[in-house]
Amino acid sequence: MKQLLTLISAVEISLAAGDTPAILSRLFRARLASLVALSALSGYLFAAHGFSTTAALVFLAIWLLAAGCSALNQLQEIEIDSRMQRTCSRPLPAGDLSATQALLIAAGAISGGLLLLVSSGLTPLLLGLLAILWYNGIYTPLKKKTAWALFPGAICGALPPLIGYSAAGGSLLDPAAVMLAGTLLIWQVPHFWLLAWRYPQDQLDSGLPSPFRVLSDRRLFAINSCWLAGLGLSYLLFVLFGMIADRLLVSLYLAGMGTIVLTVIRELLRGVKHANCGRLFHLVNLSMALLLLTLIGDSLR
Repeated sequence: MKQLLTLISAVEISLAAGDTPAILSRLFRARLASLVALSALSGYLFAAHGFSTTAALVFLAIWLLAAGCSALNQLQEIEIDSRMQRTCSRPLPAGDLSATQALLIAAGAISGGLLLLVSSGLTPLLLGLLAILWYNGIYTPLKKKTAWALFPGAICGALPPLIGYSAAGGSLLDPAAVMLAGTLLIWQVPHFWLLAWRYPQDQLDSGLPSPFRVLSDRRLFAINSCWLAGLGLSYLLFVLFGMIADRLLVSLYLAGMGTIVLTVIRELLRGVKHANCGRLFHLVNLSMALLLLTLIGDSLR
């Protein structure tokens, strides 16, 4: 116990001497953690139709779990991150943190997230544990074995809204829960592939199996376009099935999503050689943020 306290003190001293917020933001991938937590909050409000203290606790719990899993993932992939331009500035390969410090921070964040989920019930807690085991225990090691690890890994993105939905007392088999989780699952695929497409050299430098080594760019572009079409249809289903009740929000949602979809189509029509994958990546992320904020706003109306 004394040694553990000594290590924690060492972490605090080290961080206090450096740019703490920036280091932790990179270690936690704060923006991605916030989007994950937002999906859990939307799941909770989708079932509860009202904000409460539990909703805030669920948001914070999932943010901590996502942040802790990110830190643990970076600990698992120090060597891989050091070889890629996009990730070489992360705290571990950059030398801003030691492996021991990162492990303590990850353990603290994950433990805090799980403790907050305990008050939400057994199902949210078990789903939280499953998310950790699936992401860090299955998906991360599987990336070294197959170029198609993304597909089982996408399950991780479907779990946070289910955690929120179950924390509000909803059944995991409810159509609303299945639709929201399914949309997050579909979103994971183009989100990952477009990010990879922005940094093609990283795919080669990483040493990991990659779909870009297996299929031609043209074939992958066509497959990704199909996933984007499926994602667009999933967004439309929320309106067709009356999952968004407020008419003003429906109008704003359709206008915003329509603009995003038309911009995506215009980029896709430029073809694999000329499409701006960076713009497509941001549009895909923006579309998910629009869906989640709309669902949250509709639940709080």
